[in-house]
Parts: sequence; structure tokens; C-alpha cells
Amino acid sequence: MIATKTISRRDFLKLAGASAGGLAAMAALGHGFKTLSASEARQQQEAGKRVVYTACVMCPAECGLAVEVENGVISNIYGNIHVPYNSGTVCAKGVSGLQLVYNVNRIKYPMIRVGERGEGKFKRVSWEEALDYIATKLIEIKQKYGAESVIMDCGDVTDRDPYYYLFRAFGTPHTVEHGSICDTPRRHGPKLMFGGKRIEPDIMRPVLVRQPDGSLKNDYSYRTRLIIYVGWNPFTATRINYESRGTVEAKLAGARIIVIDPAFSNTATKADRWIPIRPGTDADLFAAMLRYILENHRDDDPFRRYIDWSFKEYSQGWEEFEAAFRSWWDRKDPLNGLPYFSLEWAAERTGIDAQTIAELAHTFGITKPAALVWGMNGIGHHYNGYTASILGTALNVITGNMEVPGGAIDTELVKSSKGGKASGGDFLKREVTRIVNGREVKGKIEELHMDGYGDWPAAWDDVVGDYPRRFIEGVTLRYGPFRGHRYPIKAYFIRTGNPVITGSNTQKWIEALTAKDETGNYKVELVVYIDTVFLETGLYADVVLPEASYMERMSLSDIYPVHPVLYLRDFVIRPMYESKTQYEICWALARKLHEKGDPDIQPKDFWEKYPTEEDFWNEALRVAPGRPNTGEPLPYPNLPKGYKLLGTPDSLEAGRVQIDDEKKEIRGEPLTVQWLREHHGVAVWPMSWKRFHGGGVLQTDSKKVEFVWDYTVEKDGQVQRKGRYAKYNKLIEEAGETPPSIARLGWQKYPSTFYWFETRWNPYTNPDYAKYREEYPFQVISGRIHHAMSGTQMVDWLGRLPTEDLWMPLNDERVVEEVILGENGPTPTGRRVRIPRGTWSIGVIQMNRADGERLGLKTGDLVELETPQGFKTRGKVVLVETIRPGVLRLPFGGGGRFSPGLGKTWAFQDITPNHNALVDPENLSPIMGQPAYGDVIVKVRKLG
Repeated sequence: MIATKTISRRDFLKLAGASAGGLAAMAALGHGFKTLSASEARQQQEAGKRVVYTACVMCPAECGLAVEVENGVISNIYGNIHVPYNSGTVCAKGVSGLQLVYNVNRIKYPMIRVGERGEGKFKRVSWEEALDYIATKLIEIKQKYGAESVIMDCGDVTDRDPYYYLFRAFGTPHTVEHGSICDTPRRHGPKLMFGGKRIEPDIMRPVLVRQPDGSLKNDYSYRTRLIIYVGWNPFTATRINYESRGTVEAKLAGARIIVIDPAFSNTATKADRWIPIRPGTDADLFAAMLRYILENHRDDDPFRRYIDWSFKEYSQGWEEFEAAFRSWWDRKDPLNGLPYFSLEWAAERTGIDAQTIAELAHTFGITKPAALVWGMNGIGHHYNGYTASILGTALNVITGNMEVPGGAIDTELVKSSKGGKASGGDFLKREVTRIVNGREVKGKIEELHMDGYGDWPAAWDDVVGDYPRRFIEGVTLRYGPFRGHRYPIKAYFIRTGNPVITGSNTQKWIEALTAKDETGNYKVELVVYIDTVFLETGLYADVVLPEASYMERMSLSDIYPVHPVLYLRDFVIRPMYESKTQYEICWALARKLHEKGDPDIQPKDFWEKYPTEEDFWNEALRVAPGRPNTGEPLPYPNLPKGYKLLGTPDSLEAGRVQIDDEKKEIRGEPLTVQWLREHHGVAVWPMSWKRFHGGGVLQTDSKKVEFVWDYTVEKDGQVQRKGRYAKYNKLIEEAGETPPSIARLGWQKYPSTFYWFETRWNPYTNPDYAKYREEYPFQVISGRIHHAMSGTQMVDWLGRLPTEDLWMPLNDERVVEEVILGENGPTPTGRRVRIPRGTWSIGVIQMNRADGERLGLKTGDLVELETPQGFKTRGKVVLVETIRPGVLRLPFGGGGRFSPGLGKTWAFQDITPNHNALVDPENLSPIMGQPAYGDVIVKVRKLG
């Protein structure tokens, strides 16, 4: 009989990559094995047909995928039926992934710049040379200016942990991701009141639910009776995948869908009602709805019983919030002379008639369960989006719709935890010393943060939109132990992001990245671009590093499900060309820094602690799911209620756990990469509702919904400050200095409860801008198209797919000199390529037909848009009935694209509009510094 031994895929991969000599160790596994060379082992592994469960990155939804591989080549991409987030579905972007992975314009080799920044001149170098160059510069910068002069910007992919870990170990507090330029005002209300982030309707199906008999079964039922989407278009902006099919299924089950948006979006086509609101007035609408509900609620009338007073059982501070809100009712708006928040006031500002607003408020108040959901472009992109977010959150709470079946759910609070120690947060607690105004000062690394202790103390998601100013002017800390410390920004790493196009005003970013000091050297001495695709920001890099595509690396995805779900991004194929995974890049750079004597990079923290990628991601999984055993029905009735759950779903279900009563933790068998591989790539823990009761999942200081954000409590004879704004106000009080952004609002510190201020660059709501109304009659907003923001416009299928009157086949016929991304950067091939008219979709300007005809325009005409500040862009107009008069909509990231890595899209940069060319770079929202992309007014001029 032949002796055998089972080996895991992980062990096999280790052996497959080993040297020929090391492969002899296979014999130790049992008789009957043959020594293979590394190439033979890979061939055997890749031979035939197999399916790999992984996660998409063709957009930020990161849906679960099942990918077919034949002889080492991807052949088909399907949705993973076992991941309830997308439940087997996959969109056009997802199935187009093959055309990104195998795209001729992907970055293939490390490159170093040989021309000026922006010229696109590079030379191919080895990884050794590239890493040596980077490590040498980093150590020089650290020794001269401090590690805080380095920024690691990880862009918009969730598998950023290796970069966070390395750069936090290096000593910088500046590790940031795309969320800071996404929609921070949109999330502000849930953050203040729940400790959460993103409210979504309860329409993810199936959900795994505990049954009365104790079993677990998938629930496919839709209980929602009403969904109101405000400035949110999930059918195109597919960040929350399940909202596309879930909205349709909920409607089929009897729900009513209302879409409030200046444009008749894809989502609006399936709605029962479309209400075209004036841009930037979402807060006005919400304020009028809340006032109507408060004025007209009757406990004794079932047709006017809008408020579910049970919300007070799990909240605090409502009386203070309501009083502050009511205090505005007797004030008159200086622009229209009407009382604030009245129906007539809101009608004047929003462009929605008063009767419609009253009907909307009544319908929302009386229909249960319901969900009021607001979007990125509608609220997150406006200067005063915070007030809208706060009011929307309050409306969901007081009507009793939060955390009920079919209602609204803050998905940030209930999704699985991941990262843990693998995110490197512990490094930020290390003590460092700096000389400030001639004296030695000690503090923590995190207290050197340019935002939290600089100009933006409440910006918990960082302020990427203000980076250009800091690149040029440097940083001065205003708060904390290092108050008065000044330092420049000398190194900027950007990974899977494109801030030149998406990070605020494009020209401002270019100016900052090319700014030079008096000696003729670039102010930011080192710019490193890490990605699979070559976008505009890469043109301004000193070093370009090829990161393995999402089909060639490992990490984890969770995004925004309504209960804990965590799934694996696994190796589908081996990294192509000379690309490396994020783990390989960071560990190689760590070794180089260690070799050069960086005292903060130690082997015990890197290759000795996590010798393989799987080890690293297993660390990130140790904190999963990390949510309390709470709600109805209780996820695990056999385990203590309210205790934090840790471990695999099967071990928790079977009771194979250790219970720590002191920590209130239940620890099952640890979740691992191997466990995920053995379970279709996904871990799913049970769903429950009413998770706010008794503290539940809430992350506020009081473990209640908080309507007050700076308050005091007495504990053990000590008076303590609590609430989300309390720690920021304490910093302000200690320093005696108000942040400039809120000083402009007339505030001395952050308010303790409800507040109101107007948006900017809106002549219909802000008296300061009323003078521009006649000369600049159009408001400009942006919309999503079927792309990953600015990252997939080189993909052929998506280049041909029209989207919502924003991405249309209106190209001219052109013959262009073909340029591809070669080993030395953008390289002409010598071929001339003909692009026939009407065969390639381009970004266009969506305009109401009546507006266009009044200006003598027709579809396809080229026009120029200009702001009062002289910012300009140009593009072709599309005249339609699908947008409110007086509003223009442009595709975000869809035009003015000047990277040769974008293929045919690059060829039409001169006739396509760049929305961010119009954005006011100084118009950063006052609390978290989000660029106000949606606060733009223009005049239109026909060209040609």
C-alpha cells in the first residue's frame, strides 16, 4: 500500500515556488512523489480547467466572483452564488475584467522618470534599482524632515493593509484611502449619531436568519414598503450591488420607490415617482420634511402618527436637538424672506412645489417600514452636505425605521471586522520626539497628523482635497503636544488612485506635483505611483511600480452588507510580467529600508512575523466578525447575548468556543484563508434586526443614538466630556485657536447639536452668490458611468457601452497614431488606427433640451463651460428631457483624459469634459475638507 499525506494548497504553492534543491523535500511527504522543477510544478497546478473564488475590483463594489481558469488563463468570469452581497450576479464592469487583466496598456515593469514630471518619459529598471531608489530617498527625507513628511495614499481598493502596515511602521501618521475624497459629508450624520457611516435599505437578499426551530435558513423575503433615494443612483453607481436587484425585487413585492434627483437616472426609470430637485438643496428638503412631521404628528391619529416614540429608549439628546432645530422656525431667510424650514421656504429653494414636499413628508412618516437613503453626488459633494446627512439620519430614527426588518440599516456598524493588527495601528502609538520652537517635545506618531492636529481636527477620514496646498505650503500643527511644529510634505505614494483627475481641481494637483523650490528641485521630492493601470497621476511620478491585478493577488472584501459577510480575493492566475502583489512590494521595500539602517523597520515585525501572504491575511482575519451577538432573532442563542463574536461561523454554531466573561468575548476557531477556500471563498454569519437596543452595535460613547455630540457625564466623581465632537473641541479649547474652516462659519468650535449653514456657489440659496445668477445660469453636477471612476476607460467593452446620456457614442472619425504602454512608458507603435464615427463612447454634457434650443444648440455641438473664477472645460452636448432645466450633468472621470494608458479614450481628450477642471479648489467643505464637487455654476459658449 502506498503511504500518502494530504498537503494544503498553501503548502503546494510554497513548494511550487521553491528552488529545485528545495523541492527534494517533497520526498518527506510520503512515497510515490516525484521531484518537480518549479516550472513543472506550476504547469501541473495550472493544467486543465478549474474555478477560483475571488473578489472583483472593476469598481468599488468588489463583488464576489467565481472565475474559470483554463491552463493558467482566465476564460470566464461569473458572480459567486455563495456571496449574498451580489448573490451570483455580476455587472458589465465585472465581466469586462478580462480586458483589464490582459490589457496591452497595463504597467508591466518598474520604471523611473527620465524627463520632467508630466512628460511621460521613463526608463525600465529592475525591482532592485527601483526599491533602492525609493528606500534611499525615504531615509534621506526621514532623517531631514521626519517620517511625517511622507504620505501613503492607498486610493480606492480595500486591500490596502500591507501599505498601511509598512508606512505606519516607518513612522508616518499619513496613511489614507479614497473615502476622504468620496463623500465624507454624506456619512457625517451616521458617524455622529451611531458611530457608523452608511445607511442603506434592508434589501440585501438572501440573508441568513435564525428560525424559530433554531435552524439557520436563507430568507429571500422583502418587507420594505417605501424607499426614497435622494441623489443616489444604485443602478449605475453600483457601489452597493444588492441595491440594483433589491430595489426591483422590493418593488415587485409591493414597495413604493421615489427618486429625488436633478437627472432622470437609471434608478428613476424604475421608480414610482421622480422628483427633479435643484442641486445643493437636499438639506432644505430634509429640513422641511422634519418640520412638517413635527408640526403635524398626532399620537391619536393613525393617519398622522409619524413618530415612533420608542426611539427614545435607545437614544439620548433628542430634546436638545429638537429645540435647536425649532429655534430656526421664526427666522427669515434673507434671500426669500420666508421662515426657515417651512414648506414655502423649501419650495422656493428646491424648486419642488410645497404640496409635493408635504406629500413626501407625510408618505415617509406614515409608511413603515421605510428607508430614506441619500447619495454620494446628491449630498456628499456639497459644502453643506453635513446638515443634510444629520437631518436624514434623524428622520430615519424618529420614524422608527432604523434597524427594523425592511427599514434602514447602517451597514458600517454590522459588517464584519477585518484588518486588526495587520493594519499596523499599533505603530501609531509609538512615542517620538520633535524640536518645536526650540524645545524638545514628546508625543505619539498619530499626534503628528497634518489634519487631526492641523487645520482639520474633525476630519477623521483625512483631507486629500487639501493636499495640493500642503504640497506647496507645508504643514503647521495647531493642536496637541506638537502644536507649532512645522514640516513639509516631501514624499507622496499613490496606489490604485488618480487624484490628478478625481482629487479636486485637476490643474491645482498638477501645479502642486510640479512645483519647484528656489533651487529648481521639486517641492515634493519623491512621487511613487503603484497600480496595474497607467492613469494621469502616473505621468507625474518619479517611480512607477507595477502592482499585480486583482486576479493575481490576495486580500479580503466586505464592503457594505447588512450583516457580517467576509470573502476572499484569491490568486486566480500568477502575477503577469514583473508585477508584484501589495504584500510583495511592501515586504521588499521593508527589507531594503532595513538594509539601509532604518531603525523602525525590524524583521520581527515583517518577514519573521508574517513569512507568507497567507500568514499576513490570516492575521487580518483574526478579528472577524468582531460584532456583538445581539438583535432579533439572536444570531447565536446558545451563546451569551451582547458578547463580541470571533471565529468561523461553523465553530460558533457548534459551540466550539472559549468565553471570556471579563472581556465579554466569544472566541471560536479562527477564520483563515484556508477555511475560506474550503467554503466557496466566503464566511457568512447570521442576520438580525433591532441591533441598536441595549447598546447593540452602536459605536457612540453612550452606546445609544446620540443627538448631542459634546456633553458631560459624571463617573467615579470625575466629570468627563463625551460625544463625537468632544475631543476635537477639547483640542480647540486647549489651544485657544479655532480651525480656519469653521471660523468662516462664525463658529468658535464644533456645535453640540443641530446646526445649519448654507452651501457655496449656489445663487438660489446663498445670498453671497445671488449676483452670479444671470451671467452663470447653469448649475453643474456629476454622475457615474459604467466605469471604476477614472480607472477602466481603456476597457474596450465599457468604451462602447452608453450610459445615461453621459457616456455616448458621439466620437468624430479620427485616425490616430497608436501609443501603448511599453517597457519605457508610453511608446508609439508606428501604427495608425482609424476610429470610425459613432463607434466609441465619450464623455458628454447632459443638457435639458429647452435650455439647449434657447442657446441655439443641437446634440453633438461642442461647447465651453466657464465658471466665475475662469475655470473652463469643453465637450459635446446631448439635449434630452432627462434633466432638470438649468442643470448640466457631466460624467465623473469620463472626459478630458490625457493619459496614453487609456487607449481610444485618450484620443478624444480635446472634446470631452473634465468635471474637476471646473471645481473650486478652495471650496472644501468646512468640517472634513471634502471637495465640493457639486457646487459649481457656469456659463455656456458654443465653439466652432
